[in-house]
Amino acid sequence: MLNRLTDFFNRFSERCHDVGTIGLLPLMILLITWNVVMRYVFNAPLAWGEEMDGLLLFLVLFFSLTYTWDQKRHIRMEIVYVRLKGRWRSFADVASGITGIIFFGLLGIQCLRDIPYMIKTHETGEELGIPVWPFRVVMALISFVFVFKLFVYTLHGRKEMEKEKVEVEREGIIIQKEAK
Repeated sequence: MLNRLTDFFNRFSERCHDVGTIGLLPLMILLITWNVVMRYVFNAPLAWGEEMDGLLLFLVLFFSLTYTWDQKRHIRMEIVYVRLKGRWRSFADVASGITGIIFFGLLGIQCLRDIPYMIKTHETGEELGIPVWPFRVVMALISFVFVFKLFVYTLHGRKEMEKEKVEVEREGIIIQKEAK
């Protein structure tokens, strides 16, 4: 059951990443380009352009969050992490898993607590006038998916990853190190 659930969330993460990078990122680039042209060529900037860019950037980042974890492209201190061996690497993995669970768990809970208030008060962006509560729904959903992934990783996945080779990227070059 856990494997099927993990596979489902992995596919979900991949689809979210595709939506963010294939759909929303080009839209964001077009909007930024259009806003720059309107501002500097026609001296008529889009009043809502920066707010829309911020919302699109938020969606791109959150939609790709769990996928980057799956692909082992998340942020960590590579220069320190690749030098850790045995128990120290395990400790670093458990510490990052636990802190991630706490942070994203609390973030998801707070998002869920904010949604009814945002709906009740019709909270919108300053320029766009669109409701912002759907963005909180996305934030809560992705946070809870990430908590699940971190929980599985901390309990089970870490042991499997310890057997894998550790890669380090420096200036575009992949350096592989054997995990010991």
